[in-house]
Amino acid sequence: MVFFVGECAFVHAADNRTLPNFSDYSVDVYHGTLKIPNYYKKVDGEWRDDWGKMVSPIGINFAGKYYIGTHSCGGGCRYYTLSNLVSGSESNALDMFSNDERRSQKTSDGRNYVTSLVSQPNSKMLVAQYHIDRSAISEEECRERIFYLSDDGKEVRPITKTVNFCDERH
Repeated sequence: MVFFVGECAFVHAADNRTLPNFSDYSVDVYHGTLKIPNYYKKVDGEWRDDWGKMVSPIGINFAGKYYIGTHSCGGGCRYYTLSNLVSGSESNALDMFSNDERRSQKTSDGRNYVTSLVSQPNSKMLVAQYHIDRSAISEEECRERIFYLSDDGKEVRPITKTVNFCDERH
C-alpha cells in the first residue's frame, strides 16, 4: 500500500514489493546553459575529475538540474558528488552513500558493501542499491532503499525502509 504525506509517497512495510516509481517524483528538466564545476575537465573527449579519474559525461542526470558524479578511489572505494548544474553549487547530500577513506560501509553483521545510485534526469527520486560482498557460501546480496531530494537540494530523505532485494526496473 502506498500512501502520501505532503509531496512524499511512503511504502507500507507489509507491502515491500509495491515500490514508488520515478514518475511519482517528476520534475521539469532545465535546458539552459550548464555551469560545470571546475573540478571536471574534458580531456581527449572524456570527462575526468580532479583526481584524473574518468566520470560519466557531465549533464543533468537527477532531479531536473543536478549531476550525480560517481568517483572511484580504487579497491572498492567510491564516493559521490552532487552538482547543481544551473547554479554551479555543490551539495553534500550524497555523502552518506560514499565508501571512501573516511567512511567504510558495513552491514550490522560486519560485511562490506558498496552503494550504487540509480537516478533519472526528470525525477527527484533516488534509488540506493547496496551490493553486499559475497561470502564463501552465497552469491552477492543486494538490498535497496528509495530516497527523494529535498527542495533545497541539501539532503536526501528516505521514502521506504530498506528492502532485502533490488528491483530490476531500476
